[in-house]
Amino acid sequence: MVHRLISVFIFLACAHASDIKKLAVFHFQNQGLETDAAHSIPENIQDELQKTSNYRFLDGQKIETIITEQKINREDCADTCLARVGKLAGADQVLTGTAILQDGLYTISARLLDVESGITVEEISFDSQDKNELLQFGLYYLAAGLAGKPLPKKNGGTKMYTVTLEAIAIDETDFFRSAFGEPYPVYIILTENSSPIWETHVGHLRGYRTLKESFVLALNAESTYELQIYDPGFQQEAMHYRITSTAGTWPFQEDRHALGERSFIELSQKLEPGIAYKPNKKI
Repeated sequence: MVHRLISVFIFLACAHASDIKKLAVFHFQNQGLETDAAHSIPENIQDELQKTSNYRFLDGQKIETIITEQKINREDCADTCLARVGKLAGADQVLTGTAILQDGLYTISARLLDVESGITVEEISFDSQDKNELLQFGLYYLAAGLAGKPLPKKNGGTKMYTVTLEAIAIDETDFFRSAFGEPYPVYIILTENSSPIWETHVGHLRGYRTLKESFVLALNAESTYELQIYDPGFQQEAMHYRITSTAGTWPFQEDRHALGERSFIELSQKLEPGIAYKPNKKI
């Protein structure tokens, strides 16, 4: 029985290993983008693909050595050439593509090429007039397509931000006290499409409190956001403060929001074009 179980485990391990593709990553052909931005594209797609268990990436230096030894001109290295280099490097597939800026439209096309046949096995494209969206959500979209995952919806405006709760002023006229006269803590919850994606709470003290609490979130162009501020005491809707935003905006776009008659909350935001797109997690 033990030997049979060991055999099953070995079989499953081998089957899993056979599903893992060895991938060689090449620079994308660039037409109009800044060099640094173009060079970051395959690297960032690789980072996204590494989150799946289906790829093992070959050493980039090994690929560079083969290109140098074979005296290959990168500009003239088309599919047959890329497949040959990938095969020499020991790859099953190669990742290649193009990055184009034309008439204000950014377009990235990414392809997986089989090294044995030289045939494209997967191809996906993304375009946007916003470079930040292209280099954030666009790369996430491309990696999902190459990995065979369901494509996230192209919404034309998803970006990453560092958002900050700067401070809050809590006046006792706008929040409850317990039956013994003690103030309750104040809860702050951010929702996306009614699902909580972040929360914190402030202690029992009242008055002006500096928070400086920051976190990175995706602002989705089609989502609706609501910031809720309340205490968990004898809850009353009049003292459950809701800052609701229209689709594609959120409370952090304004510096200050009033809470009742004398209280307020101060917020700020910072666009993060260098941070890869990551969907907000529900809590």
